[in-house]
Order: sequence, then structure tokens, then C-alpha cells
Amino acid sequence: MAQTTSKKTRQKRPTAPGAGGGSSRGFLLAVIGIVVIGLGAVAVFATNRGEGDASLSDAEQTAPVELDGAALPQLPEGVRIGDATSDPAFGTTAPTLTGTGFDGTDVVIGADGSPKVVYFLAHWCPHCQAEVPLIQDLIEDGRLPDGLDVYAVSTAVDRGRGNFPPSEWLEDEGFTPTVARDDADGTAFATFGGSSFPYVVYLDGDNRVLGRSAGSLDGETIEQLWELTASG
Repeated sequence: MAQTTSKKTRQKRPTAPGAGGGSSRGFLLAVIGIVVIGLGAVAVFATNRGEGDASLSDAEQTAPVELDGAALPQLPEGVRIGDATSDPAFGTTAPTLTGTGFDGTDVVIGADGSPKVVYFLAHWCPHCQAEVPLIQDLIEDGRLPDGLDVYAVSTAVDRGRGNFPPSEWLEDEGFTPTVARDDADGTAFATFGGSSFPYVVYLDGDNRVLGRSAGSLDGETIEQLWELTASG
């Protein structure tokens, strides 16, 4: 997979140690009290970026995607992460996503035996802009559990809104997870049941849904959910 390098120095954010692992039932019990507040994509980041690197600025920011499997139901408001009673997708199998990265590299997010976390990000969403460097800081600090894969899907691309293009934004942040491009209609986001940003799906190695969240999370909670997903 292609890795990006940062063009600027990011300020490190303090992180707290994560929680221990458990079974998929342990995932549910450990986080059932975390109620997700739909902070979502409600504000427009109005400051446009400069042109930056021409090769990235000119890159196609959306691309066709293929989704194999049943669509997940849309994430309800106030869902408790990993709770079957509040999230109708809990325990169901997410569709396999086949697409490409900004450089055209094939990206497949599916049942490959590895647990994974999939972030759906919109370049103009201020909550996404805050969470991307936080995720990267955790990775660089060695907080990513062994065997856990982190993916992102760039979606809801709008040339007329701020912080465009997303390829340049993620490169500037030194964002190292594998990134897939959604199509211009946001098909991957809709098929995975997204409703607001950042939207996150936590999957086991068989692509079964362990939990979902929408809105901003702090570093301690992100790390805890990574640990639980890795052991789920």
C-alpha cells in the first residue's frame, strides 16, 4: 500500500493508555455505556487550501467502488457502541468494499481474517479534520494493537467546499492508514449505513460488525475501541 509523508509538523496530542481486550461479548460489555452523540458534519470549514502539490491536487478525488453484500442499516441516533439492542447492524456482515486509493492502488476491505476499523471521512468536516491527526498520533505513538488494520474512506467530496482536495489534506497530515476513494454519489458511505461524520465501523476478521460510531471521539476512547476490536 502507498504511504504518505507529512509536509508539515503536527503538534502531538497527549494520549491515555487503552483498555484491555476481550471477546466480542467483552467488546459489548466494555463500551455499552458509551452513547454516541451525533456531532456529525454540521459545519462548513470555510478556509480554502492552497493549490499545494500539483500531482495530488490534480488527482481524481473520487472513483468507482464495488460493494458485495447486503447494505448495513443506517446508524440510529444515540446508539451505544457494540449494543445489539440499539444498533441493528451489530453482528451482521458488512459488505466487501473494492475500490482504489488516490494513486490508483487497489483497496479491498473485506473478510480477510484481520479485525479492522474503517473511518469514513469528509474533507470539509471539522470533526474529521480534528480526528485525523489524533488517529495518526496514536499510530505513531505505538498505540495501534498488533493485527488490527485501520482503513479510511474519503467520501462526500465537494470541490466547492473548504479543505479541498482530500488527497492533499491527508498527505499534509502524514496519514498512513490505507485510504479508499468513494464514488461521487457516496455509495460506500451509504451502503455502510453512514449518517454523519466522522463515521466509524468496527469489524472482526470475518467482516462482522462489532460496533459503529459517529461524531468526535477522544484519544482514550479511540484507543480503547481499537483494543476491543483487535481482541473481538
